[in-house]
Amino acid sequence: MKGRNYSAIMPGSVQRLLIVVAAYAMMAAGCATSMKVGIESPIIPMDNNGEEKARITGTLTQIETRNRTIEDSADWIRESYNGFMIKNLAEMDERDFSRYGRYLDNGSVYVVVHPAYYTFFQDSDIIPDNSNGNILSQNAVERFLSDGAFSAKTKLIKAQEKMLRDFLEYMSAEKKLVILIMPKGYNSYAGYKYRNGMDEYMRFINEVTNESDSVLYLYSKKPNRGTLGERDRKKLLKFLYSVRANSILLGGGYIGRCLEDFYKDIEQFYGEDKIYVVPEITAISPSDMTSNLASDILQSDGTVNVGKLSFSIKNNSLGNQEITPLIRNLSAVEHTP
Repeated sequence: MKGRNYSAIMPGSVQRLLIVVAAYAMMAAGCATSMKVGIESPIIPMDNNGEEKARITGTLTQIETRNRTIEDSADWIRESYNGFMIKNLAEMDERDFSRYGRYLDNGSVYVVVHPAYYTFFQDSDIIPDNSNGNILSQNAVERFLSDGAFSAKTKLIKAQEKMLRDFLEYMSAEKKLVILIMPKGYNSYAGYKYRNGMDEYMRFINEVTNESDSVLYLYSKKPNRGTLGERDRKKLLKFLYSVRANSILLGGGYIGRCLEDFYKDIEQFYGEDKIYVVPEITAISPSDMTSNLASDILQSDGTVNVGKLSFSIKNNSLGNQEITPLIRNLSAVEHTP
């Protein structure tokens, strides 16, 4: 897949609007705020589909506007640390499940295992101290993406985090059905970088899911494994059958590790022919990433070569991968077995 330049598909008036939005955000924040790393759509429209381009442009504008207004408010940021602004599927009334079928994406539900795991649980860089209640202008992922990267491995990790961040922003704004599998007990887990301060993971999830009714979450059985507890697995399966999802589109971190845990846990009940891995939202563990692999998957513009990533996933060359999953790209209608 080629590098994505969405300014090329936007009408001139919308381009100017987004430039004004970005400039206003910078001026309003003063010296305390760095520019947010821009959101891109994960969907590639056909060049001759003007209606699709207009819809994508409208969604991007909606996201940028919310980011510079609602989510730049100090009051909203403080509130974002006090609880998730999306629903826990495990606590929902099963009689309400069927109504979520309206959020399916052409019959599919997205499941993201341990989103942004690297930034919050593996990034070894110095972390700003937020334990005294200071409100940081950028969330942790924005700070990570804004930092420079010199090695191919770091650049690929950043590209993976950005793709998933953009996906969650976009799909939540588009009201597509997304289920996040969060690390259970993460805020007391020794690997969580912010366990002694304000809950930056909670803030990030709240910012990228836009308080959307179409985004739900469950907890994995352990903070470092993607398997669900028995009760939560049963609830998820009831939900999937209630909404009549014809497929699960799976992403998150890491392929061959926690993502494989979830896959093997669900496919025996739901059917492996209904579960697809989506490369655009799937991350490779730094432990499984050689410099040569990272250089091969990275494109010259710093984005991910989805075709080469798909090849690595299909050929069982990552992590402890014991599965050969079906693959579906966000930018293509065909399935790759």
